[in-house]
Amino acid sequence: MSRSKSRLPAIPDPITGLVDPRLTGARCRGHAPLFDDQLDGEAPEQRSQRLAYAARICRGCPVAGPCRIAASEHDAHGMWGGHLHNPAGTPGRPKKAS
Repeated sequence: MSRSKSRLPAIPDPITGLVDPRLTGARCRGHAPLFDDQLDGEAPEQRSQRLAYAARICRGCPVAGPCRIAASEHDAHGMWGGHLHNPAGTPGRPKKAS
């Protein structure tokens, strides 16, 4: 009886596409809700304090610049590279037709 080598499952392409190597080492890793634009049931003052704290974390992040670039490449929401993108309740500019 021969033993086959155990293999790790292949990562599906859609998941691989979610990983941006430019953001390796980001200080926000594992703290996603802190950087969200809006949380359910959150009072405006709580939101302001949370986002101010998130912005302070971004200021010390080694990948803040690449993070801002990544945010500009897609429809980003929330705190990215120390900037709030597409805040809730604020209408965005219509995109130009190409």
